[in-house]
Amino acid sequence: MVVSGSRVGLSLGHCRQVSRQMLRSGMTFGLSGRSFGGCWGISSSAAAIRARWRAHWGLWLLAWFVLFMGCTMAAAVAATGSDRCDPEGWKHYPMWNALEARVVQLRSPDTFFRKDGEKAGELDFDLLPDEAGAARRREALKRGLNTYPEAERPILMLAAADGWTNPPDGLATFFVLMDSVFVDDIITVLEEQGLADHAKMLREGKTLFGPNFGTVKERYKLWMSDDDAKGIALDAALGELSARYRELPRLMYEAVERIKASPALEAIYEPIRAAASDDDRLQFLADSVTICADPFGDMTGTLERFSQLPKAYGQIMAVRYFEEEMLNGSVHQAFFNSSGYLMPEVLEALQEWGLTEQAAAVKKGMDMFPSPYPRDLTERREFMGKQGEDFDNTLYDLTGPVDDGAMHDAMIRVAREKGILPQ
Repeated sequence: MVVSGSRVGLSLGHCRQVSRQMLRSGMTFGLSGRSFGGCWGISSSAAAIRARWRAHWGLWLLAWFVLFMGCTMAAAVAATGSDRCDPEGWKHYPMWNALEARVVQLRSPDTFFRKDGEKAGELDFDLLPDEAGAARRREALKRGLNTYPEAERPILMLAAADGWTNPPDGLATFFVLMDSVFVDDIITVLEEQGLADHAKMLREGKTLFGPNFGTVKERYKLWMSDDDAKGIALDAALGELSARYRELPRLMYEAVERIKASPALEAIYEPIRAAASDDDRLQFLADSVTICADPFGDMTGTLERFSQLPKAYGQIMAVRYFEEEMLNGSVHQAFFNSSGYLMPEVLEALQEWGLTEQAAAVKKGMDMFPSPYPRDLTERREFMGKQGEDFDNTLYDLTGPVDDGAMHDAMIRVAREKGILPQ
């Protein structure tokens, strides 16, 4: 696996881990301060785009977008290069994922490590905390760390910091969002762990805001300055710093290497890795194939990469992509979005797997389009836009027959039968 920051994506399964943890704690909804500015091209934005972010709705949109885009697309868009496709490597469930599972709560400490008497499950949208809010977050982090063995805490801090400072756009927006309240804690552990280059860049980032680092709200205001020249200049400096930071090894990689070098830590994490559920193993496999095939990119290139994969891998990716879109919205959404160009592959897989009801639903949907089936997104959407409400409702109604869990179970079964379910 490539480990430079520019190449290893956020696990697509991370959102599920967060969601499960929130449900267990009674949390209706919670947010991490991870940024997504890169998806909007903030570092090269014009004043008109920056104006959107000055408005309060920009922060709320940011929060929601982190939950969806950061966790559903980052893995695919972060991987580049010819070394991202390694079917043999996919057969081993990595220690990286075991660490991800263990650090989930620590990355949102004020959600999961509340003081005695604080109401569990309260919504907390303090995206730009003041000094008092920042202190509360740091206190929560300390409480969280104290629930783990002392020898493990530096490893967990590296893993938590990886999530705060890397995906999806690195340091470009880290310093102006809520997780930046931990910057001094991160620097301390980096220096203690001999990661001087990482620590140096975080210190450099702090200096970009002047002699007074200030509160998150003050830094955000400076970034979104009414003086666009200043704001854009700061944006550019943060973007350049982020690009250099991404050239360093991922902090998750550094954490995993330290686990492997320590029998005591290995004794903690190997049982976690070995006990991963079939769902988590399938998720890792699907994430890996997705990174390889990159279905979010050019359709022609994706289909070419798809054709070069062993058949079972490609089928699992296609069905998983369809399932994700269906669960996120509906079968209508799966046809409307880019996932629609893989419908022929989805149909073939479902038929071969003996899922007759699900295959019939997909075929019915495909038959509603012109023949040959339009793989091209623009062509497909133009056709859908000319149809009426009955067309839309019919596609929506196809969700029921495929939303019964059978596809998910079949993917696990096929992966196990083919010997490709990660172990």
